[in-house]
Amino acid sequence: MKIFKKTIIYTASALMLGLTSCSDFLTEYSQDLAKVEGWQDLDEVLLGSGYLQPKGMSASGRAGDDIDCLHFMGDELIQSQLNKEDTHGYIQSMYSYYTWQQEIGYNELYKYVGGDDAYWNKIYSNINVCNMVVYLIDEQPEYSDDDVANKRRIKGEAYFLRGAYYFLLANMYAQPYDPATAASTPGVPVKNSEIIEDKEYSRGSLAQTYESILDDLSHAEELLLNAPVKTLHRATYPAVLLLKSRVYLYMQDWKNAALYASKVLDCNSRLLELRGKRPGDDCVYLSSPETLFSMGGYAIAAEFSDGYGFWGPYSPAYLVSDDMVNLYAHDDLRGTLYIGKSEELGIGPVFIKRNGQYSKRSTTSDVSSTFLLRTPEAYLTLAEASAFDGNETLARSTMESFMRTRYSSPVTVDQTGNDLIDLIREERAREFILEGHRWFDLRRYTVCQPYPWSKIIEHGHCYYDYNDIDHIEVFQLEKNDAAYTLPIPRPVREFQASLGNNPRPVRKLIRTEEPDMDDDDDDDWDW
Repeated sequence: MKIFKKTIIYTASALMLGLTSCSDFLTEYSQDLAKVEGWQDLDEVLLGSGYLQPKGMSASGRAGDDIDCLHFMGDELIQSQLNKEDTHGYIQSMYSYYTWQQEIGYNELYKYVGGDDAYWNKIYSNINVCNMVVYLIDEQPEYSDDDVANKRRIKGEAYFLRGAYYFLLANMYAQPYDPATAASTPGVPVKNSEIIEDKEYSRGSLAQTYESILDDLSHAEELLLNAPVKTLHRATYPAVLLLKSRVYLYMQDWKNAALYASKVLDCNSRLLELRGKRPGDDCVYLSSPETLFSMGGYAIAAEFSDGYGFWGPYSPAYLVSDDMVNLYAHDDLRGTLYIGKSEELGIGPVFIKRNGQYSKRSTTSDVSSTFLLRTPEAYLTLAEASAFDGNETLARSTMESFMRTRYSSPVTVDQTGNDLIDLIREERAREFILEGHRWFDLRRYTVCQPYPWSKIIEHGHCYYDYNDIDHIEVFQLEKNDAAYTLPIPRPVREFQASLGNNPRPVRKLIRTEEPDMDDDDDDDWDW
């Protein structure tokens, strides 16, 4: 079994775009299909190498299975001025994401240190595991109805994952989907064959990328219908429906987005009642009535913790931004359940929806910060798609059903037109804080008709003189900025010049600020 798993992983590595030339791997590894003895082998390798893995919140637990760069490019968090060190080294590793540099992989001294291909390679590696599973599963023997059912399930999971990964890639390395230009906009390389090919790859159009995503999800929808649910860490039929509704939403295909969101709610319309929660309680977890699927970890949660080390107390590395804090009204239960004060020093505002504070840091999160599917998304997708499609009555009633579980006061939604869309967008920001939605939402809003929207975002990066903060360099993401699309990683471009690159502006320093410890040392922060 271990030999087989290694063979599959090596084969997947050979197919990864941008690591090296295919011919090198063709020489070193071969496909030894004799290692596959049954669907159980493929089930194991899909679980271990096809899914993103949940990891601990501690520094030793982070192993690249969070697409955590998504948290650092939007308007959800800011770097604290209180702490030079951080649990996962994000302050350094995320510098070029956090400050929207023209090229990723540069540190704060503007030196190229690499690592910009980590997410690209990870996702394509997982895609190629899915390719191998889809290719091999039909050949496995069937001795019982159980064998037949499990083969269908495994194949459906592989299709789901492949569609999900291409969706992530398209929203990281291609422009936002605009129906008017998608046919002529470059997408991402799509390789759905298990065959190793030594060739130059092309990107195709964004429309073609999304066609491939929907095709995979349609296969998954058919294969996972009536499939037994083993665990919510494996793809399920409702998870397929929800992801498909999200894809249609991003495509501005309002009718299909609403249709699939409704299908999700037909399967599970339950919402977590927040009135029974207290600050510090986890509000997202695998056994929640809202959870449909999750893969990956929640490493970002630990960045908002404090504690006591060898040299004394240390403060959170990041705080929730003012932009986010100001979105929550006083009667919004999430305002004190998702955001609060740190456990030891009482510094705020910090993220506590998924508790990563010091006492919880050694635990493994059972849900993900970047790929968690929950029923609130179905409500908000149905509302948004219905509003854009002209059914504002359904949009308002759907919003009321959702918001009643999030507010302590009675909820009445009477907005229309752009005001209704603004409400839905703000509810998405409030509900999905640090779940990987915000950056993608900010991207798609720039091309969302008839109510496009964008904003200016500022991030300040702190420089230190030993342990004391020296100054802060402030950078700005402009409205409709080209940096909403990541560049094709430099190592990938070097080996696959045919892929080209995504144009991004040189990111100029806006201003330099002196540290303001009185404002940021927010141990008295409160509503």
